[in-house]
Order: sequence, then structure tokens, then C-alpha cells
Amino acid sequence: MWRATVASFIVLATALNAQQSPAEEPAALLAADMQRRAAWAAEWLRSEDPKRVAWGAYLVRVDRLTDLIPQLIQKVAAYRSSSQVPLSGQERDPHDALLVVLDTLVELRATVPVEDARKLYPEFYAQAVILLVRSPEPSERALFEIFDQAKANWTWLAVGNVLRQKYAAGFAARLLSQFTQHISVAVRDAGDTRGIGPGSGSECGLFSWGRPKQGWPPVGMYQLTQLAWRIPWLPNTFLVDGEAPVHYWRAEPGSYNNWSDGRGTCDDGDRDQYRAQYLRSLMQFYLPNVDLESHREMHLRWEGEASYRRQIGIIVEEERASFKRSVSVLQQSGRLTAVEAAVQQPRIEIVLRDYRKDQSTAVPAVFEGDPGVKFRREPGEARP
Repeated sequence: MWRATVASFIVLATALNAQQSPAEEPAALLAADMQRRAAWAAEWLRSEDPKRVAWGAYLVRVDRLTDLIPQLIQKVAAYRSSSQVPLSGQERDPHDALLVVLDTLVELRATVPVEDARKLYPEFYAQAVILLVRSPEPSERALFEIFDQAKANWTWLAVGNVLRQKYAAGFAARLLSQFTQHISVAVRDAGDTRGIGPGSGSECGLFSWGRPKQGWPPVGMYQLTQLAWRIPWLPNTFLVDGEAPVHYWRAEPGSYNNWSDGRGTCDDGDRDQYRAQYLRSLMQFYLPNVDLESHREMHLRWEGEASYRRQIGIIVEEERASFKRSVSVLQQSGRLTAVEAAVQQPRIEIVLRDYRKDQSTAVPAVFEGDPGVKFRREPGEARP
């Protein structure tokens, strides 16, 4: 019995030695495997089958097959958005295949033609913005188009930061034409020292986690953010610097549910605040102590209507003066043309909150009939 067992081991060892010749060292075997995988990737990227395209793009990413990047870019150029919304079933497959293609292009830091990247924005907003911002020569026209359409602050800031860095012609005029100065007025009884109090924050809803798509490769989903510190456990990548720098998160949530550009639950910040930051940065070398602000708080002790109107009138005139000084400085520094400067007019919004104990006599509205001032009331509930 033991002789038969020994003989079996000898036969097996001989067979193994015959299979592994000196040329088939581990490094050589791995190199051959990489060549085979590269051939698969190239073949699958030439396919018209979306699933095969997805797997080809996946191999390009994980094996870093940069020689195949031109084939990925061709897939982007050939992609046509579907008119069917929302996508379902096989109609989704070309969309999902492009998600994998874009994931690979972003991860490999590939350069995609500007027009091809721009057309992706409605359907793949984060990937489109990342590719545009990283372009060696981003198109100001494409950036302005997204700047004008962006719904989420992080999208708006990402392209705005590039326009600011480029000192793009027309950028200051766009900011001023949409800028509103906000005055929050709290009217209180004499001796009332309570403040308005801080607002509450919110959590972020980021990625749609779900089941993997059967038979398809894992894919990275992207979300831009100007608040990367908000979720420290999720790795982020720096995208573009600015007064409010923008990063992006990448995660593999399992599902192929890609976010469109929209305001999220953590889309913090007021766009007028960001506009003021941009404008001050454009003026900083010419007017270092510029006083242009987007939001001011005013606490008034109720001493009658005349005093109330006088105090609000003073702050409104101060805000108008700061706006006009900013327009003048921007024109002198070449950030605004004379034509652009001539049409800029200040817009002011006054928000009144009445915290008086006795509100039987309403605090009157102010600047009625003035097209440059919007007035509205909000409930004035005292807070501790």
C-alpha cells in the first residue's frame, strides 16, 4: 500500500515540475496575465455591448492601462443621452457603462476634450465638473454655462473658483448682477438683551447605497463638496482652490444610482455670501479693507417709529455706498468695463423679526415703493 502511495507522489511531483519550466517564474506568469487582461480590455472597449464596455473600462482602471485611455475618450464622444427619464432596464445600460468609463477617466486623471466633458453635465454633473476643472485649458464659455445653471453650491463654487483664478472677463459683472445685500433686523424692547441664537445644522445625504448591479463591475460614484471636513471618515480629493475650496468624495456604494446636480441636505452656505467673497478677492489688491458684505445683523431697541426708520435708513445707505465703492474699484482695476459698471445697481433685502412683548402696534414696513429694496417679515420668536 505504502509503495503505491509513494509512487503516486512521485508521479504528481514529476507532473508539476513538467508544468513549471524555468521561463514560467511568477513574474513571467503575472506579466502574461496582465497582457491577457489588457487584450480583454481593448477587445471589450471595442464592443457595442454596454456590459463588456463597463468591464473593459474597469480593467483599464484597476490595471492602470493608460494606453487604452483614447478608447475611453472615444466612448465619451460617442455617448448620447437618452430622452427616456428615468432610465430603466436595458435603456439604463449605456448610461451605466459610461459611469464606469468616467470613473476610470477621473481616477487616471485623464484629459477629456472640453466639449465632450461639458455635454456630460446634465447627466453626470460631478464627473463633468471634475474633468472640466482639470482640463489644461478649461473653456470659459463652458464654465460660465455651468456657473449659470448650477443648482448646488458645490457645483457653482467649483467652476466659479476656476473663473476667479482666470480673472475671466465678465465674471465680476455676473457676480454683481445677481448679488443681494441682506439686512436682518431684530426689533426688541428696551432692556432686552437676548440674541437671535444660532441656527441648527443638518446631516448630509450623499450616496444611494444599494445592491450591486448583477454581472457588472463595481463603480465609483462622485459628489462634490466645499465641506470635506463634514465627513472625516470618507476620503476626499482636492479639486480646486479658492475662498471656499472644493473637494470631491468617491465611494463605491454598490448601486449605479448616480446623483444629478441638485441642492443636498448639506449644501451649506449662502450664494450671496460666496459672491461677496469672490468680489472682495477681486478687489483685495486695490482696496484691502473693502467693506462689501452679503449679510448684516441689526438689533434695534424700539423707541418709536421715527427712531426705527432713521436707524434702518442709515444702514441701507451704508450698504448702497459700499456697493457703489466696490463697482468703482472693480472698474478702475479692469475687472469691470465701463458698460458693465454703468448698469450695476444695489439690491437690498430687509428681513424684519419683531421680538417685542407688546406687538399690538405692528412695526411698519420701510422703503415701500423703492425697487431696490425688498422687505419681508419673519416670525420673531425669542430664544434663550
